Amino acid sequence: MTVRTEILEKADFGRIRYAQCWEDADVLLEAMQVQKTDTCLSVASAGDNTLALVGAGAQRVIAVDLSPAQIACLELRAAAYRVLTWSQLLELLGQNPSTQREDLYLRCRSLLSDDSRCFWDSNRRLIRQGIAQGGKFERYLSFFRRFVLPLVHRRKTIEKLFELRTEEERQAFYDERWNNRRFNLLCRIFFARLSLGWGGRDPSFTQYGDEPVWISLRRQIPNAFIRQQPADNPYLQWILFGRFITALPWALREENFAKIRSNLDALEWRCDSIEQVLSELPRNSLNGCNLSDVFEYMSPAAYATFLRAIIRVASPGCRPVYWNVAVERHCPNELAPVVSRKRDFAS
Repeated sequence: MTVRTEILEKADFGRIRYAQCWEDADVLLEAMQVQKTDTCLSVASAGDNTLALVGAGAQRVIAVDLSPAQIACLELRAAAYRVLTWSQLLELLGQNPSTQREDLYLRCRSLLSDDSRCFWDSNRRLIRQGIAQGGKFERYLSFFRRFVLPLVHRRKTIEKLFELRTEEERQAFYDERWNNRRFNLLCRIFFARLSLGWGGRDPSFTQYGDEPVWISLRRQIPNAFIRQQPADNPYLQWILFGRFITALPWALREENFAKIRSNLDALEWRCDSIEQVLSELPRNSLNGCNLSDVFEYMSPAAYATFLRAIIRVASPGCRPVYWNVAVERHCPNELAPVVSRKRDFAS
């Protein structure tokens, strides 16, 4: 039996939408509390957070994505962890300067499936620029950084944000220098639903939003700028500078490279819907789920059906972890007896 998924009928999955993962893997791992005997289900995306689950020591990690291009991203990363050094991995991704990215790819090529090998062979330009740079969303952020942000703030102002060490300093800086009228106008225009659809997120991904995306993002910005330490936030650094400056995501840190490499046999992947994979798993077989932002594009009815599918295969204590931008999703009342929200991790 084939299980249908709503988004397959609405969005284009033929190219790389995300060339890197934008959910914080440190938050993911803290929430999932991966154990050595765990089986985890993970949205593949670009592969970074799936590989973080591998590095955390899970016994089995099942990566799933509807997009062959996203599966190709995961496959090439997994191959790179097998045959490259840590510094060469960063070169291939585009984090470190390199003149040998195509040669590094050729070292990984034989480990790829036929479909992923064909994808990367026909996208050598993406390899030359760095495989973590060429997603639709990353190009959108690059356009923002190069052409839009300079209309609001000078380079020195942006760099100053990363020099401030206390929350009080960052609050004053944000109120007095960063949060001006031009910045608010920029947020409203650049993160509007149609703009995001042009640049990265298909408009169908936000059709169930409780509020406009730009309002949700606008409300979350102070958390990244003030309450968190920007010098420790690799994602904010990439948005504002186009590369990681003083911090790396979990899967790219040197101390985690060997952990991932040594457990790669735990990783498997499927180009399919999560609903289909869930329908094939036996009861009590799943210990955790990295669901990325899948609920953003689900109707309330589809969301409830999805939760029931997870409950059917979940072991006691299974932890599904998800992110939302503009769509609030809480447990339906009828499922409350078997589902509890971990408020110490939720934000």
